[in-house]
This record gives sequence, C-alpha cells and structure tokens, in this order.
Amino acid sequence: ILLYGPPGCSKTLMARAIATSSNMNFLAVKGPELLSKWLGESERALASLFRRARLASPSVIFFDEIDAIAEKRGSGGGSGGDRLLSQLLTELDGVSSGGHSSRVVIVGATNRPDILDPALTRPGRMDRKIYVGLPDAEGRESIFRIGLKGKRCDENVDISTLASNSISHGYTGAEIIAICHDAALLAIGEID
Repeated sequence: ILLYGPPGCSKTLMARAIATSSNMNFLAVKGPELLSKWLGESERALASLFRRARLASPSVIFFDEIDAIAEKRGSGGGSGGDRLLSQLLTELDGVSSGGHSSRVVIVGATNRPDILDPALTRPGRMDRKIYVGLPDAEGRESIFRIGLKGKRCDENVDISTLASNSISHGYTGAEIIAICHDAALLAIGEID
C-alpha cells in the first residue's frame, strides 16, 4: 500500500491504524534512517528489517518518506541508492510470493509520489495507492475535538465554527492539532 498526499495529513497515523485494527505488529522506519555511507550496510539493514517482520508476523512494515530510498533510478542519487532500491524490490517480491512471509504487509508514505521508481509501484508490489488529502469540514471538526479533548475551553468556543470552511479550510490535521496546543499554551500564559 502506498499512502501519498500533502505533509501533515495523517499518513503515518493511518498506517498505525491499519496495524492496530488488524492486530498486527508494527515496524516503522523513516526512509533516510536506512541510508548509510558504508558499502552494503543500507542493504543489510533493509534485509534485517524484513527478516524481523517475517519473524514477528503477522506484521506491518511502514516506510515513512519512502521516496528517500525509492527514487527513480538514474535520477542522480548515485549507485548506492540504486542498490538499496534493488534490495527493496527483491524484498517486496519475497513478501508477495506467498508462504509464511505473505503475512507481512508493506505500507509506504510519501509526499512525492512523482519521484518514485515505477518498478516500486507496478502491479504485485506497492500497487494499492491511496491519496490522503486535506480533511473536509467534518474531518476538521473531529480533529478539533481530539485536539481539545481534556482541555477546558471558554463556553464561547464553538468547534463547529472553528472547523467551518471560512475559518480552517485548507488546514492539515497536524496544523489543527498545533493550533489546539498553542491555544492551550496561550491560555496557561493568561492564567499567570
């Protein structure tokens, strides 16, 4: 599964929800964490990650910022990036070939699906692409409720109004949560 969309739209949270709702172990790695300057070390780390996932199956491997390790070949990233991508494709083929390892689900997230190598998103690999976009008014209202849960608010605070298109249209979930945190900090400052 490839989750893509603007930053701050809860792609990581969605991947965690997939694992939780399926009662699967969750192994998360940011793409850049796998990169090493030592020859062969990145490929070894990637193979180790897949080995751990197979041992802990059923499991979900989540690659955040997958574009860091799966950029189009020949795009100037150097042969190290191409070797790591080749290792990733080999591991994905091993997961999709069935058997015990088929109880491993691979989820990737990116803000830049346009720079991914086409071999990664071909049928049989990460062929399920899900766009995770900006929340609508109903989604923003739910996020405001989560962000303000457990916080005392003035009786004049109307969450529906905050979530309306005239006030918070175009805001990501992360921005809404940040607004709630900032408002709480400002309120604490006013108390003193």
